[in-house]
Amino acid sequence: MSKEDYRDKIEEHRQSFVEEQTEQQDLSRVSRMNKNGGNNKKPKKTKRKTPLMTILFVIFILIPLSILIYFLKFYEPGETIEEAEKNSTDTIVEIDKSGNKAEVADKNKEDDKANKEEKAEKEDKAKDQSKKDAEKLAAEKKAAEEAKKAEEAKKAEEARKAEEARKAEQAKKAEQARIAQAEAARKAEEAKKAEQARKAEEARKAEQEKQTANASTHTVKANENLYRIALNHYGDGSEATLAKIRAANGMSSNDVMVGQVIKLP
Repeated sequence: MSKEDYRDKIEEHRQSFVEEQTEQQDLSRVSRMNKNGGNNKKPKKTKRKTPLMTILFVIFILIPLSILIYFLKFYEPGETIEEAEKNSTDTIVEIDKSGNKAEVADKNKEDDKANKEEKAEKEDKAKDQSKKDAEKLAAEKKAAEEAKKAEEAKKAEEARKAEEARKAEQAKKAEQARIAQAEAARKAEEAKKAEQARKAEEARKAEQEKQTANASTHTVKANENLYRIALNHYGDGSEATLAKIRAANGMSSNDVMVGQVIKLP
């Protein structure tokens, strides 16, 4: 229960007590007698209200009614019952027996103002703390995102470097293969040329051997010279024929000796 509920309950009880005392004082003896049945009759004995009725009234009517009023007008869902009781116990309700309600009202207003200021201060602190928590959470989230981006950039850079290294290795291997292929082609060409030269040399030797095998010989006789031998054998004593005979016999001139064997190609 809040301090307003305690104050209202005490104020109602005090007013009912004051009204009852005032009513008893205003009634004169005559009016009490008339009320009891006339001048000649003895006044009836009025039964004094027992404290039990007052206690039952407070327990079963006043307290539930106060609680209901509190929940309808003053209860806030954000405030727990323990906090409400604590706030209510912290408030001291002073009863002015002299009937000075203005001072009590001013005191209550000051207490209400202080409580509202305290509540507003707590709400401001809670808002500031919530704002700080939100800013801290946002900063942590931003730092995590930046770290994630840096890690992704690092991985991308490493992947790019690995790809470049792989391409460079492939290019190096391709260049080596090309050089090896060119070297193999060069060697094959050299081998081909060597084979062709060998075959040409073999053909030349075969031709020379063939010419040597087909060539006839002539033994120089007395009074013969190279011109006469060419003329008798070829029917032509030209310089070309003489040069062919000299080449076949390794001669440097047309001079011959008797008994010399001359090849006639």
